[in-house]
Amino acid sequence: MNKRAVKAKIEALLKRFASASSQTAYSSVIPQSLTSGKLYEAHVLSLVIEALSVREGYSVVLKNSTLLPLKSAPGPINRSYAYFELRKNGILRAEIWTDVEFLSLSCEQRGNINSPDKGDYHELDIIVAEPGLIGRPRHSHIWLGVECKNTGYTKNLLKEILGIRRELSFLQNSQPTRFSSWPRTSVRAEPPSCLMVYSTDQAVSGYSGPGQVFGIDFVHEPI
Repeated sequence: MNKRAVKAKIEALLKRFASASSQTAYSSVIPQSLTSGKLYEAHVLSLVIEALSVREGYSVVLKNSTLLPLKSAPGPINRSYAYFELRKNGILRAEIWTDVEFLSLSCEQRGNINSPDKGDYHELDIIVAEPGLIGRPRHSHIWLGVECKNTGYTKNLLKEILGIRRELSFLQNSQPTRFSSWPRTSVRAEPPSCLMVYSTDQAVSGYSGPGQVFGIDFVHEPI
């Protein structure tokens, strides 16, 4: 599938499952000059929005799409960029952001939140987090983190995601998540954040063993 066809598919899913201020918003929210990796992130984002709408019952609202496209470079939350609100019964519950750096568990343990070093924050391709945040969210603010890999999935990438899991939460007895069905209702982590890896490489499924212990879901998703 070429980039134009993939972009059209993503826009169709967004239009179906996320409301916006105008119909033209859906074509402007995705940057025109995306790399194949960033296009895959947008594809996974549309699937996440579909699941949160259909399986979790959220109303999804696209915000700021007329100002700038979705954020596609790592950094803090910047509320000038496009993002998505998650609402239930008209009440804002959470937000979806792309390419956001979060402040790690080890950063908080050292009391370094106000002056973080380079090793104190890490990027996630997609996050579902508490609403109204600015700057880098704390690890405890994140409900769901998603990594997207349009590449071969190797043990180095497994070690990377295990490191992310460690900087999000302590290993703990099973705890309820903020979700009723998807992606999971409980996780052995405190705070009880969910963590997912999507990859175009079917080999990703072979790394699910550690995920069963540490609460990481590995998903083979072609594009």
